[in-house]
Amino acid sequence: MRKLTSFMGWLLCLAIVAGCGSDQVESAEYGKELNHTSMVITSDGLKWDVDKTAPSFEDTLKQMPFEVKQIKLPFPPTHQAASVIKAPFDMIQLTYADLLYGQQIILVESNSQDDSEPKGKPGPKLQNGTPTWIQSDSQTSALYWKAEGYTYLLMSNKVKNGHFVPLFTPKELAVIASSMK
Repeated sequence: MRKLTSFMGWLLCLAIVAGCGSDQVESAEYGKELNHTSMVITSDGLKWDVDKTAPSFEDTLKQMPFEVKQIKLPFPPTHQAASVIKAPFDMIQLTYADLLYGQQIILVESNSQDDSEPKGKPGPKLQNGTPTWIQSDSQTSALYWKAEGYTYLLMSNKVKNGHFVPLFTPKELAVIASSMK
């Protein structure tokens, strides 16, 4: 049976989107990636499940009406993908994976104007003092933060014994998030 790593990313993205109240969008498509590409676990091992209709990474970045920031990657990726996510605001997901070591890191960025109080346990502050909130679970380590009118979610996981488990600690994710340019 195939397990999709983006399932956790999808749930975490929905958590961000759900906090961004809007009565205008009530569609089953809300929060869905327009072009889905991800690292998956199959009975044959790890695979890069590619949406062949997806525009290139660079072309997807150009579609956004804001400058998409990127992190200094903590490992050299063997694969990368960028996907626009349906929402009443602009949202993009950047996925970087290393299939050789079974690890990946995902950065979600949006220009949501949500001003609700973030949910989750307070996390470590970024180097510039920005507060974060821990969004981790048993499969994914994740940090959420807001800065300069944008909302971010940084997630990581790796494959261990055929299952996704957290890759980086919240403190390590804060260091990675602080590298964003």
